[in-house]
Formats: sequence, structure tokens, C-alpha cells
Amino acid sequence: MRYLFPILLLLVPATASADDAAALSARIDEHVTARLARAKVPPAPAADDAEFFRRLSLDLTGRAPSLAMTRDFLDDDRPDKRRLWADELLDGPDFADRSAAHFANYWRSVLLAQANPQLARAGRLEDFLRKHLRANTPYDRLVRDLFTSPEAGDYFTAYENKPENVAGSTARTFLGVRLECAQCHADRSGGSWTREQFWQYAAFFSRLPGPRIEGNTVRVEAVSGAEPPRIKLPEKDEYVGARFLDGSEIDWKPGADPRALLAAWVTRPDNPWFARAAVNRVWHAFFGVGLIDPVDGLGADDNPPSHPELLDELTRAFVAHDFDLRFLVRAVVGSRTYQRTTRQTQPGQADPRLFARMPVRGLSAEQLFDSLVEVTGYVPPTENTGEYRLGGATSPRAKFLAKFQTPPDQPIDTHTSIQQALFLMNGRLATDAGSLEGSRTLAAVANGPGSTTEKVGQLFLVVLGRKPTDAEAKRLAAYVESGGPAKDPRAALADVFWALLNSTEFAVNH
Repeated sequence: MRYLFPILLLLVPATASADDAAALSARIDEHVTARLARAKVPPAPAADDAEFFRRLSLDLTGRAPSLAMTRDFLDDDRPDKRRLWADELLDGPDFADRSAAHFANYWRSVLLAQANPQLARAGRLEDFLRKHLRANTPYDRLVRDLFTSPEAGDYFTAYENKPENVAGSTARTFLGVRLECAQCHADRSGGSWTREQFWQYAAFFSRLPGPRIEGNTVRVEAVSGAEPPRIKLPEKDEYVGARFLDGSEIDWKPGADPRALLAAWVTRPDNPWFARAAVNRVWHAFFGVGLIDPVDGLGADDNPPSHPELLDELTRAFVAHDFDLRFLVRAVVGSRTYQRTTRQTQPGQADPRLFARMPVRGLSAEQLFDSLVEVTGYVPPTENTGEYRLGGATSPRAKFLAKFQTPPDQPIDTHTSIQQALFLMNGRLATDAGSLEGSRTLAAVANGPGSTTEKVGQLFLVVLGRKPTDAEAKRLAAYVESGGPAKDPRAALADVFWALLNSTEFAVNH
């Protein structure tokens, strides 16, 4: 039964999309290798199976793999097992829901990065994203639905239904540009955009449903759909009409939805920013740094791509495959570039924008919580973690996420604060989850067969996804056999488990 689902994948004829993804993986490697050759930097070696599989599981399902999964992968002797397991974790019957939930968490955090934190608990938005990602809805259609569907209404509410706030968020997320920098400037001192362009773009959101929060007051405007959308400039008795960022005017028909018109323009295959921004953001999600970095710096003269030909080729392929996000993900994780170790073997590999090695990335709050639950076998009280939702404001998951939220655009610069470290070490969640009474994993290892050294090795494999070094195994086995401070070998084994759960290695993707 170990390889049941990956074997089933072998029974399905290879599709053009799968072949195209493999070909694109090879092209990724060609571009990155050529850039490394010009820089005279040798690439780091490939990650071993244990390092790769933990990374893959975190990136595709949002959590560390179970002990059984890790053992199955390490025992799998098929030459193309990395591709087969990537396919299974991405959309296999046992993991598709987890994968959709993970990417919904990611996109929710991106969409709400600049939102009002008191309004950013967007349950309907997460449901909307998960549904579309589970169905592998083409990215362009997903974005069009986001702009117009009532199911995504929490998105606009989180930005207080203010046109200027929504404009800034949509421009950053879907076009990769910091349009809001021009909000208060009459000239181009806001970057590549003028103040007029900002408000012309914001005018598309001038008819958002629901109240707008301004200071301590709530304002509701009645708007007519008979005239083209326009918006009043702040502190001026002057209006500007909606216009696309490329300068083209809208083809207005009475009763039309301005957001639908904007969404149609944003998602056009020939839009110079849309597909490019999506590709750059997906790359950033897997490497911690974009081909253009920061990810919302597209079009800036002082921020060129690190690999322009690669970005162009990925963008063309993404459009040619109808904005298929899974196709793009398969191409990235199938590349040797993605599968390199994080260990630096040459000084020149230190620059993360060369992609000579895989950067170490801090786990998101969701990844850390779900990994903690997965590896300990702990079931938080009054919460069904199988639903992969935020839960109530007082649920263990919600409390954890409130303490550990980090900006989605800075994974390689993420640092655990003192308060977060203390919460992990002494908080009730970690204490219960890592105890012999609360952890099904620890209880199974402690009560199961095997020598002390073997039990230490099992804890390493489940928590860190790797076997201990000889020095680690020898030192920790001796500690367990001595019984530790309590002179109790079972309590000492729990100490080892607790230390692994609180290690930096567990809190990062490497």
C-alpha cells in the first residue's frame, strides 16, 4: 500500500501539460546555469532525499510530512520519485484538499497584507480561494471572479470598502506595481506613476457595495450605473474618470460593472504586468526571493530582473497554458534549481538572487502551526484542524496565528521574536502537544519497540525530516538513558522531542 497513489499516477498516460512542465523545468535550469556561469559561481549540490521531501511537503501542503510519508519516500527506489510525489502532494486524492488550503492561506495573506488588521479575518475570502484552487481554476478567471463575486466580499471589507485602499492592493498583487505611492503626488515623485493615474485606477472601485469607514464615521454613497465611473479627488472639488493604467479609455455602456471592465483589462493575455507579476510571485513563494525583487517592483527602472530571459519564458509559458497555476508549480519544483541544497559550498552562493542554492525560508504561521500538529499527532481541543480554517477567534489555531503572523513577502528575512520563542517553549499548545499525554507521536515512539538510539532517530525523522548525525544520536541517546534531570528515560525522551520542536531547524523550510 505504500506507493498506491503514486503508482496510480503511472497508469495515466503522460499529458502534454506534464511533458511541457518537464521541458520548462529544464529551461529554468538552463537559464539559471547560464547566469551562474557568467558570474563564475558553481551551483550547490542537490538536496538529499530527506531535505528535499520535507521542503516539498511544506511548499505543496503547508506542513511537514508525517513519519510514514517520510519513510515511504526515503524507501521509494523509483528514479522519478520526486516528480511522482510532487504530483501526488499537489493534487492527489489524499492531499489535494491540503494543497488547496495551503495555497489559499498563502494568497489570503498576500491579498490582505496591507488590509486593516481588525477587519482582515476573511473567512469567506479563504473559502472562495480554496474552492477555486482546489478546482485549479485558471488564474485569470480566479482574479476576474475575485473582482466581482460576492463570495470574495470580505476582501473589499478588509480594505474598508475604500477605493484607494482596494486600488493599492489590487495593483500590488495582480500587476506587481506600487501604484499607491503616487496617491498623494501631483508629479511622478511617487515612482513610475502619476497621481492622476492612481485616481483614474481607483475610480473603478468607486461603486463598491457596503459602507466605507472614515475615521469614526461610516459613510454610504448612492451611485448611479448610468454614467461612467468617476471619483472625487481628496480635498478638492474635482473628479477624475476611470481609465486603464496603459492610458486606454474604457468602452462604457450604461449599467456595466466597472470592476468587471477593470478585471477584463487586468487579466488580458497581452497585459504587460499581469502574467509577469503572477509568475514572479509564484517564483518568490518557492524561493523566498523573486526574479524581480521586491515582488511589487515591476516596471521600476532601478529594479531589473535577475534573470530577464527566464522571467520572459516563464511568462510566455504561463499564458500559453491558459494561466494554469499547477502547471507553473510543477515546472518550478521539477527543476534542479529548486532541488538544490540550502548548504553553501562556495562563497559566491551567498547571493540569493543567483539561485545557486536554495535559501532558508521562515515558515508562515499556518505552516508552523499545521506542522506542529502534524508531527506531534496532537488534536487541539474544540477544533477540527481537518477543516484547515481560521476557526473562532479564541481557538488554538487563531491564537497561534495572531502571535506568529509574518509578512508574506519576506520569508528569508523572517526572525522569531523573543515573545514568539517563549510562547513556543512555554505556551500551553507546545507543552501539551509535546507531552507524553498529548502527543500520539511521542507516546507511540516511547511505548514502541527499538533501542534508545532508534527511538531518538524516529523523533528526528518525524520532527526534522532527517536522521540524526552520529554525534547527535550518540549524545542524545546517552541523555535519554541517563534519565535526564528527572532520572526517568521516558521523561528524557520527551525532553529530546521538546528540544527538536523548539529548534530553529523545525521553524524553517530548508
